[in-house]
Amino acid sequence: MMSNNGVSLNGRHTLYDYGLYVTNTNPVAPPEAKTQHIEVPGRNGNIDITEALTGYTIYGNRDITLQMGGKKLENAWPSFMSDFLNEIHGKQVKVIFDDNPDYYYIGRASIESDYTRGNRIATFTVTIDAEPYKYDLLSTIEPWKWNPFNFVNGVIRQYGNITVSGSREYTVTGSEMPVIPIFIASASMTVAFEGKTYQLSAGENKLYDIVILNRQYQLTFTGNGTVNIIYRAGRL
Repeated sequence: MMSNNGVSLNGRHTLYDYGLYVTNTNPVAPPEAKTQHIEVPGRNGNIDITEALTGYTIYGNRDITLQMGGKKLENAWPSFMSDFLNEIHGKQVKVIFDDNPDYYYIGRASIESDYTRGNRIATFTVTIDAEPYKYDLLSTIEPWKWNPFNFVNGVIRQYGNITVSGSREYTVTGSEMPVIPIFIASASMTVAFEGKTYQLSAGENKLYDIVILNRQYQLTFTGNGTVNIIYRAGRL
């Protein structure tokens, strides 16, 4: 059996908690780009409109395939597999690879029907229909805290307690994954972004015209109070 490429599933490690080895070395497939083309009669080639609507490429889900195997007492396997099915099969899982520990994937897990067992050694496959981007494991300003009941939104970049008195410029840096940030303002104020001005009310604001891509942006806040900017960062 090959050396372990360990993985954590919802905080439990395949080897240290389950006694399972992951035997394949390239478990994460790239996501498929959602390309669009228009065929025009009388024109050489097609017109690529993949980025026409959003300004960036959209991706479908990606497959994560974990070929697993382990060695246990012969009579321990039925109970183990039942427990493992209850924990993983059909569930949404958070996946962290030992060799890429700064990021995590989110997806729906399935245990395939290829389970085979000899006297003590068994093998089977777990597939995960994962979101296209992997996400930053840590916030930029505080240790990562995972709420297991709402972990999809639990990992963020946060620019916190920006004091605004009159007018204040602030620089934010995006990632490879396009995101719509959340602004949490202590009082009503405005924010200028890419030449346009938007109103922020006291509390949580999500402005769908403000999309952060993989570069730096200058935001100008006008008003009096504090504001937090929160978003998840990710990459393919």
